Amino acid sequence: MRPADAQRLLGVLAGADAPVGFAVFDEQHRYLAVNAFLAERTGKAIAEHLGRRPAEVLPPELAAHTEAMIDRVLRTGETLKTDEPATPGAAGGVTYLRSTWYLVDEGERREVAMFVVDDTSQRSALSALRHSRARNARLLEVAEELAEAVTVAEVAAAVSVIGRATVGALRTSVVLIGERDRLVEVDGSATSEWPDDEGSPMIEVLRTGWPVFLGSAAQARREYRSQSFQDFLDTTDERSWALLPMSTDSGRLGVVRFAFDDEQPFESEACRFLRAVAQQCSVAFERARLFEQERTATASLTESLMPQSLPTIDGLELEARGVPGSADAVGGDWYDAFELPDGAASVVVGDVMGHGLSAASGMGQVRAALRALALADPDPAAVLAGLDRLVEGGGSVEMATVVYLVVDPAGGVVRLGDAGHLPLVRIPPAGEIELIDSGVDTTPIGVPEARHSRILQLVPGEILLAFTDGLVESRSRGLEEGVGELLSCLEDQRTAPLDTMLDNVVERLRTPGAADDLTILALRWKHL
Repeated sequence: MRPADAQRLLGVLAGADAPVGFAVFDEQHRYLAVNAFLAERTGKAIAEHLGRRPAEVLPPELAAHTEAMIDRVLRTGETLKTDEPATPGAAGGVTYLRSTWYLVDEGERREVAMFVVDDTSQRSALSALRHSRARNARLLEVAEELAEAVTVAEVAAAVSVIGRATVGALRTSVVLIGERDRLVEVDGSATSEWPDDEGSPMIEVLRTGWPVFLGSAAQARREYRSQSFQDFLDTTDERSWALLPMSTDSGRLGVVRFAFDDEQPFESEACRFLRAVAQQCSVAFERARLFEQERTATASLTESLMPQSLPTIDGLELEARGVPGSADAVGGDWYDAFELPDGAASVVVGDVMGHGLSAASGMGQVRAALRALALADPDPAAVLAGLDRLVEGGGSVEMATVVYLVVDPAGGVVRLGDAGHLPLVRIPPAGEIELIDSGVDTTPIGVPEARHSRILQLVPGEILLAFTDGLVESRSRGLEEGVGELLSCLEDQRTAPLDTMLDNVVERLRTPGAADDLTILALRWKHL
């Protein structure tokens, strides 16, 4: 803005309730004009500013800042942009303003004009972005720590490290539900004797499946009055606790408890993070227990990490099939579907490179990390970028392909992202069946690039189908031939129920004795 333009604009806005703040000062730093937006910062009327210097009407810090800016503009003639000192907001928060200062030189006299806009929303958004990135980085640390743990003891040791290094807990302990409820002391002799009788927080979490956050010993005394727990509080040096249920699709596994040596506010952001940590621990403990039960059965491990059943979500119909390859070549195919806190559905199909235990373990790692990332920010681009960072950090996964959807059951809107995966098949109630993806030539997870998402609008009855290469490709059939056969089969089955459709597709396309496993998942939007 030129100085002359600034002067004319001040003339137009003088005395108006403008959506920006402005003021004009003379060479003696006295107010010549000010609007209500800026006057409200001092609690004084506009008239009380006019003819006075900033030091006479503003708080000391703000007055010194204002005087310094006026002096600099008068000396240099520069147009300056700066952040104003933060001030308390009307709702108890902090207001951040961004100001621009101009010299208005009319020859006979010189004046300084300042314009101010509220920058609070933008700063809040940037702060939220920084917090989100920091949270995701911490969740990736958790996934990496758990990635190599195979047995229950190894997972328990990893949880102990996570508790100290990532969560900041004084002590960590785990109770697993089994034939005999057993306490796994993951912090050795430092683990406190936590009461587990009726009326204790631990038993409540095991019974209800809901987390308990106790921010202080006083709160714990008020809420849990069993004598053994009161005795524990009398002697412990712990000051606050987070008790989180561990569960997977197959049921409840137990409780992980983080104890802190100071009181904790347990604000919503911290609680979300701790729940995400518990979710990753859940998958790791389930994986470890299954490995110990059937150490030599790699196929059992892979099958156990798949959902035992798909969720029931109003407005959506979900079906999936997974068929393992030959016994010595179990791969990393996986699928998952779960409901997000806002009612949307996350649906994913992926394939981790490799075969055997390493591929199955990597599949569990990616699946757990994806769930945790989706809880933090379900946007496909953010989730896929998070998985890229996970693989870049090392571990058992070198490369994986993923197609990930977030579906709104109410409106049929789908956000689609993919990373090097085969395209989806879109099957409308009538019309041509087509292949779709989120972009051209996306790279697999482990080959980072800018991740993007695509919006799809479904019509009632429309089907989306995702699959892995084991369905369409084999030693005796090329990829293009297999995809063509899949589309032909779907055309024949497009009016069939989803379970029948998938059974017939697997029967028709599955190659007997195939080494690679296959996965296929379909969703139909039924409209609420």
